[in-house]
Amino acid sequence: MKFQLKLFLSTIGMASYMAFAQSDDVKPRYEAHWFGFDIGVNMLTNADMGTEFSDNRYWENNVVQSISAHFNFLDYKLPIFKQYLGLTTGLGWHVNSYGFKDDYVLFHNDSVVGAVMDPNQEYKQNYLTAHYFSVPLLLEFASKRRGAKNFYFSAGVVGSVRIGSRTTRKGTYENGDKFNNVTRSKYNLNPVVLDATVRMGYNNWGLFATYGLTSLFKENKTVGVYPLRFGLSLGIPTVGKDKSNDDIFQEAIEEVEEEIRL
Repeated sequence: MKFQLKLFLSTIGMASYMAFAQSDDVKPRYEAHWFGFDIGVNMLTNADMGTEFSDNRYWENNVVQSISAHFNFLDYKLPIFKQYLGLTTGLGWHVNSYGFKDDYVLFHNDSVVGAVMDPNQEYKQNYLTAHYFSVPLLLEFASKRRGAKNFYFSAGVVGSVRIGSRTTRKGTYENGDKFNNVTRSKYNLNPVVLDATVRMGYNNWGLFATYGLTSLFKENKTVGVYPLRFGLSLGIPTVGKDKSNDDIFQEAIEEVEEEIRL
């Protein structure tokens, strides 16, 4: 775990250097499409990308209670061909929850993780939550350098380090008392995961989808469980409009050309 922490801190330093080392007066920056918020749902799939787990039905999650919420707080785009093609990286904090369909109680030890049905209690909410710091590496296509009327498409991978996890069970006892039981544990979750991702959008709004290239849990602790996530993204522009005289001149030309087309 010490090696994973050192690797993650090194990645943060490298991403921060890439984002802030170059001045806009020396070299123009191009707007990346990572900074912002993602909200969506999680689906757990088996090794064949199906949603059925015949011998481990507790991994057939309740999609309605399985929420994916991401805050991506740093990005940088390294241009390959002007604004049209580049590499995007950054940092993000991701929270993923997986709701159980039935009244299962998660258990684990050093060699296994699973769940057993609780016949004595009904749960109104019953889910597993995991928190991650994430670093993307995306190949991004964009129609403009920045600003409005900008279409973008990116694909690549997102590496994540787990920083916390817990289960939450909410319900009501027979006597009418309400309860909210939270248990914090690692649950044999993989400490480092890798996801494939696709993102696309127009202006500040977009769509995203990710699929786990690594299992949610450690190898040989249970069957392969691969999260599939998809939803909406709201981007926050990270490049201002007051860049240079060349930029202002270029924007003026673009506005004139647009008026001519109209």
